[in-house]
Amino acid sequence: MTLISTLSGHDETTKPLLDMIAELPQLPDDFDFGDDIHTAHEVLLSDEATEEEKRAALFKFTSRRQPCLFGRLASHADKGESATKGLGIDLVWIHEWEMALDRDYVTAKIQRARREWKDRAERGESSGFLIMFNSRKLAYAKPSKELLDICVEVSNLYLVEHAPIDVDVIYTEAVPLRRADGQLTLFKAGCNIFYAGAHMTVNHDRRLPGGLMFSMNSPGHFANSLVLRGIRESFEDAVDFVRETAFRSIGNGGIGCPHMPSASWHNEADDNSDMVDGRKRPHYIPDNFDPSRYSAVYHTDVLCPTAVTTDDRLIKEHYSENDAEVWPYLILDYITTDVFPEDHVNHGLFHGHEIEDCGKYHNPWPARVAHNKELFEY
Repeated sequence: MTLISTLSGHDETTKPLLDMIAELPQLPDDFDFGDDIHTAHEVLLSDEATEEEKRAALFKFTSRRQPCLFGRLASHADKGESATKGLGIDLVWIHEWEMALDRDYVTAKIQRARREWKDRAERGESSGFLIMFNSRKLAYAKPSKELLDICVEVSNLYLVEHAPIDVDVIYTEAVPLRRADGQLTLFKAGCNIFYAGAHMTVNHDRRLPGGLMFSMNSPGHFANSLVLRGIRESFEDAVDFVRETAFRSIGNGGIGCPHMPSASWHNEADDNSDMVDGRKRPHYIPDNFDPSRYSAVYHTDVLCPTAVTTDDRLIKEHYSENDAEVWPYLILDYITTDVFPEDHVNHGLFHGHEIEDCGKYHNPWPARVAHNKELFEY
């Protein structure tokens, strides 16, 4: 048994990932994903298209149809169009033929790319990491318990230090950055999964063509790298830019279907006197929005959320018709120049956790079960 097999919780007798994918319940061949996904699928699900062409098609989609503006910045940066914004991202592509091989092969490819990404992240060149599992069966997978099982299985191949992965749990990636004084630090990054079958379901804002994709992004690493590379003059300026980008990402969903509401929205505050700064913001951000908390129909930090991944009901007018659970206490107060102690949940988000060089590829952040309640005690 190899080391990777031991870490990922699998042995050589485990069937190939593609065999498990083949058993996924499927949406009908004529399922309407929306014109944007159908256009992307002409390339992403083509047997003739090259990986380079597929990457370009994916980034074309995410640069325009991704609710999260950090994702859009990264997509433009991949095409060399966003040097002034400076959000770099790495992408490893897992082809369908690779999913038919032993899982050790897939794990090894992901872990090599993960280490290469962290080498670039150390220099401030990349703050995000994507893993694309490109497969027609995954693209047409119907929300179901079987799809949730696939999300868990592929998570085991990526977050080997946390395997076996549990559902409804927050897992955090560790992103290295070497400060100007030479000190190596680690930043927390969120881990999320996107897939085509999310279209028109409670998980609509996680829709993505071509299969299933992991997305890891560290806003704090991004802010610090902007200063390190001279793109922003000060840390305060960089944090302000990242905070404003986060504000504009919340409530920006519902893309790809004319009647879909955003899966996230801003809470309203009783007193917003401290927030008046004269900025003109999009219509979906109320004048009295709460800058510290927002709401969504899922916990946006959970890697494999049971309810939204298994619910195949299509939304007609509003999420309430599907009895979707609302999470009203999702936090934004970590986007700050404030320093938090090591036992605080916000530690490592915008001020790096100092480490020795030997810990560059280590992920020290423990998993955390998501609870739908206010975090009065961190």
